[in-house]
Amino acid sequence: MRVQLENDTIRIRVDEDELAELLGDVALLGSTAFGRAFTMRYAIDATDGEVSLDGTAHEWRLGVPRAQLLELKSRLPSKDGLVFEISGNNTAATRVLFDVDVKDSLRRRKS
Repeated sequence: MRVQLENDTIRIRVDEDELAELLGDVALLGSTAFGRAFTMRYAIDATDGEVSLDGTAHEWRLGVPRAQLLELKSRLPSKDGLVFEISGNNTAATRVLFDVDVKDSLRRRKS
């Protein structure tokens, strides 16, 4: 799983195995160390509800709707992923981009 943060956007890219784990109710876990200052931990879950983002700057959890993950899986390989807008508290909305690595999908289909 790759997680990229830029301005008010979180981009998450997974491979097909990680997508299968999500759909099998296994959370994807990751962390990024910022030198000795702190470590950011994050988790991605498939949910039966709406997209959700909870936690703190050091530890957050994103819930991605299972129905939309299944729809994304059905059209792989695809460059078009999922896009979500999460409103903020007196701040700009957070945009979440979730996609499956196209190169990984194409390699699997060639094998």
